[in-house]
Amino acid sequence: MSSQRVKLTKTFIDQLELMPAIYRDSDLIGFAIRVNNTYKTYIVEKKVLGRTVRSTIGLHGNLTLAQARHIARDKLALMAQGINPNEVKRKIIAEEKLKLDLLKIKPTLKQAFEHYLLYKTLKPRTIKDYTMVVDNYLKDWNDITLDKISRSMIQAKHSELSQRSLAQANMAMRVFRAIYNYSVEHYRDENDQSILDQDNPINTLNAKKAWNKIRSRKTYIHQDQLPEWIKAVFEYTDRGQQLETNRDFLLTLVLTGFRREECESLTWSSIDLKYGRITLIDEKYREPYTLPMGDFLFTLMTKRYDQATNEWVFPSAKSTSGHIVNISKVRQKINKSCGIEFSFHDLRRTFGAIAENLGYDQYTIDRLLNHINDDRDRTRDFVQVSDRKLREAMNTIEDIILGDYKKS
Repeated sequence: MSSQRVKLTKTFIDQLELMPAIYRDSDLIGFAIRVNNTYKTYIVEKKVLGRTVRSTIGLHGNLTLAQARHIARDKLALMAQGINPNEVKRKIIAEEKLKLDLLKIKPTLKQAFEHYLLYKTLKPRTIKDYTMVVDNYLKDWNDITLDKISRSMIQAKHSELSQRSLAQANMAMRVFRAIYNYSVEHYRDENDQSILDQDNPINTLNAKKAWNKIRSRKTYIHQDQLPEWIKAVFEYTDRGQQLETNRDFLLTLVLTGFRREECESLTWSSIDLKYGRITLIDEKYREPYTLPMGDFLFTLMTKRYDQATNEWVFPSAKSTSGHIVNISKVRQKINKSCGIEFSFHDLRRTFGAIAENLGYDQYTIDRLLNHINDDRDRTRDFVQVSDRKLREAMNTIEDIILGDYKKS
């Protein structure tokens, strides 16, 4: 096979007869056109770590000369760094083949779950909850392929978990259902047919009406209990109370109706002290919403801002996140000191119950509790409640919750 160095142009390449030869480019050293009996191929050729390496770019006709030159420059740059483009290509092909082969193999629960996390967009809290379910409640299924998890196993596992907690048993089965449904769509053969039975085995719980019936928690701090509870919160002392962070966090929860997670991660960028407003990303709907602050809460936030040393409204030196996280021990101590049992979400319900009892219209209550996306009445999305009316409501709720402590 002859070899010549010439200035490669489209006209020159087009007129070449199909006789074995290599024509090396005089402009881009290492770039060439290789002619065989039936086709013409663009190639690059260069020494890599002392050894001559030839790598194919593509067929003349499938690629233009300009495209081939561009690819050639990239390949030659790699070769100059001691990287063999043929090995890179073989590695990519091998990885793609492995991916295709894996998709044809029925996955274990753990494999399917890892793939589910990789391709689904989930909130951090959801990822944490799902991981806990797979690693704890469904741990003994992790190495079993999904097609081997039968209806009888579903029934037995649900019954077993129900002995510990009705809600946890339901949650575990919902997580399995989500993973299985995702895998039915994702794991397919070369004919694009699912390699798993499309009838999710979790459907046995529907057929047998075996899902646990869970009553929604409706507890809240009643109005006649509020004086004792507020007294316990204001008088709470502990080593972590130098800046009254725990106390102020609980007060913010009950004076705004915020969910625990969204209040824990409040940053100063969310607090507008000029106009007295709080704006945050709702944990449920993932949309921003703004509430005016009542007078007491505004004073509380101003005090905390003057003491601030970082971005968090409620910082924690011990937490890896930098802000407080689920201060259950504080809650339990206050429970004990005042004899009133409450959860963090009870404080949201307390805020809502007071708003309801004050006789505000549903639009105002929905706005206070960020229920503006409620599907019961889509017109609420278009009703605007004035800032003045909301601030008036926030102050009235503060009066009821704080009592004499609002003046202190």
